[in-house]
Amino acid sequence: MRLKIFQTGHAVLRQQAEPLDVSTIRVARTQLLIELMRETMRDAPGVGLAAPQVGESLQLAVIEDRAELMAGLSPATLAERERQPVPFHVIINPRLTITDPSP
Repeated sequence: MRLKIFQTGHAVLRQQAEPLDVSTIRVARTQLLIELMRETMRDAPGVGLAAPQVGESLQLAVIEDRAELMAGLSPATLAERERQPVPFHVIINPRLTITDPSP
């Protein structure tokens, strides 16, 4: 089942997403959301999807960059984009740390 992906400007994308409590990670509803996000990301096709993009205001994202998505790209393009396969990952409550403030 593919979830609806909300576009720029939608209210859910303007809200600060709620942290995902550790106790709910293995709950069936959360696991189902993760699996549906994975299917939706693959169907799009894309390499990443955040829960707010599918209407869930949670600090949760999935990423995956499969080799078959790169099959049509030349070696030069792959090198230029520093693109390589990335296995499926679930990111929960991500934090961004700026290590170099220069633009």
